[in-house]
Amino acid sequence: MPIKDILVHVDESLACDNRLRVAADLAVRFDARLNGVGLAETVADKRFHVHLRRSGLAGEWHTGIGLPESFVTRRARVADLVVLGQPDPGGPATSDMLESPAEVVFACGRPVLVVPYAMRFERDGQPVRVGETVLIGWNGSREAVRAVHDGHELMTSDATVLSVNPEDGAERETSDLVGHLARREISVREEILSAEDLSTSETLLSRAADIGADLIVMGAYGHTRLRETVLGGVTRDVLRHMTVPVLMAH
Repeated sequence: MPIKDILVHVDESLACDNRLRVAADLAVRFDARLNGVGLAETVADKRFHVHLRRSGLAGEWHTGIGLPESFVTRRARVADLVVLGQPDPGGPATSDMLESPAEVVFACGRPVLVVPYAMRFERDGQPVRVGETVLIGWNGSREAVRAVHDGHELMTSDATVLSVNPEDGAERETSDLVGHLARREISVREEILSAEDLSTSETLLSRAADIGADLIVMGAYGHTRLRETVLGGVTRDVLRHMTVPVLMAH
């Protein structure tokens, strides 16, 4: 499904420009409309419109009411892609920040791209373009299947399908996925790792660094109840320690 509507959450955090830059770059790539949503109509919407004008994009600002997780989720349901930010534990807190991007992932039913607060936009003097080198965390679950299919449009050239400690007989399913992606003209390879000393999340993040990934694609596991989020260990740890954008689906 083509990406034609992108929603980005805008707040007053120091890291917000990172996600605005990523969202604008993707909107330019897909010739998509870029909409912003946030609590403040002062600093946040001005910041959004600066990026909109700089990139020559069409879009509009939506002022949220209530808790950020709630109003972002409502707007997200009519977007093809949602761009959120990773919380910065060392940065100043603002009332318009998302405390838990995972709540939106679980509730909105749309693919969510979480951008790290300390993202690097250049590597070896070259600009980083999200989706050129992709690491897919694969375990055959419904959430992983959803993430891969939601992330098709972002994958441009190179992907690694990584299975960590797979169940017996899962190799055939992984090979089928590799073949499926290859037919989309993506250069894809398969890796199956047995990790004894590292957790699944540590293995995933380590391999992402090893291959120079600019995007991790994975399912999100857990559930929400009111303001409490119970996360699967891999989801929680990746959101906490990620250094490259992560596309999640639930």
